[in-house]
Amino acid sequence: MPFNPSVKRKIVRDKLTNEHLPCVMCGTRYPLPDAVHLIDEKEWKAKVGSDRQINGIPLCPNCHRIFDEVLRPYLYRALKGFGSTGLPASWEKNNKLSVSEQGLNLGSGDEA
Repeated sequence: MPFNPSVKRKIVRDKLTNEHLPCVMCGTRYPLPDAVHLIDEKEWKAKVGSDRQINGIPLCPNCHRIFDEVLRPYLYRALKGFGSTGLPASWEKNNKLSVSEQGLNLGSGDEA
């Protein structure tokens, strides 16, 4: 679910120039950048109560997909392997579209 419009605006626009911010991963500027939840919206709202700017970053559509489908699961496994606790459950696996964990060899993380 997307951010509410006022929060999205704060995430994707520069407050001084009002221009769209570049994607934080690749630096590309898109006419309609995505405001991406770092922590899944339902999980965030259950703990914090409402959407906030701090839980979002501007990403281009391509990097948005990579973040959701690849980076979150990798970060989860690395941080869990390091001993971190209290990690967002939504990071444990891809909860989005089409890239399969098996196809990317994103097993349990116990291999190496």
